[in-house]
Amino acid sequence: MKPMYPQILSWLAGKTGTPDHTAHRLWRKALRDATAEGVVIESPEYWQSAVGHLRASFPSISPAMAVSSAPRASTDLAARHRLQMA
Repeated sequence: MKPMYPQILSWLAGKTGTPDHTAHRLWRKALRDATAEGVVIESPEYWQSAVGHLRASFPSISPAMAVSSAPRASTDLAARHRLQMA
């Protein structure tokens, strides 16, 4: 079975000059991080968390661009996560 990657992966990789193999490695790490949070795997919250971790793993993206292009639900999830960590 071929692994599935989000459509945003190639855009983020191209925007930051990250090689495809590195972007795929970052996506797999984002999935592991989302799994470690304990959300139900393959639920909408799981995918939002994984994409949030993926965006955070590309350090050369400015925070303003990451927030402005993020779906609203991802922003809400990140805010909830910050509140839980505090």
